[in-house]
Amino acid sequence: MNNPETESGKSSSELAHALPKLTAEQFAHVSPHFVRAKFDPGQIIIKQGDMPDRFYILISGHAEVWHEDLKGALHKISEVEPGEYFGETGLIQNQPRSATIRVTADGEVEALALDREHFQTMMAESKATEAQLAREMIQRLINLSRFQE
Repeated sequence: MNNPETESGKSSSELAHALPKLTAEQFAHVSPHFVRAKFDPGQIIIKQGDMPDRFYILISGHAEVWHEDLKGALHKISEVEPGEYFGETGLIQNQPRSATIRVTADGEVEALALDREHFQTMMAESKATEAQLAREMIQRLINLSRFQE
């Protein structure tokens, strides 16, 4: 992660959009713990197999989700657009990352990152957000299961 900076109010709308189930109080509690991170074209943000340490919300740029199957073949699963989040699956399951997130070759990415401790606190304080992220995690795992053979 390059040059993390403490999150400021200018990214509040991105946070609120990505995590709409947070109450105003919960939002005020978690938002100061997000840090801004920039990634270069082609840079890996999350690597499949690594232990999870952060949750991300994409602010600008585009990234791709790649999965390496058991035979070593790479599969492009999806793309990540601004306003979308990633990194929740490993944190929720406390398991190694299930996919690689890589910045597209055509530009930089800016994201907000939340460390494991504050992610877990957010989940504990907002059962609605926990349910939202769990539903997304299940769908992502279903999508990945197509490439497990």
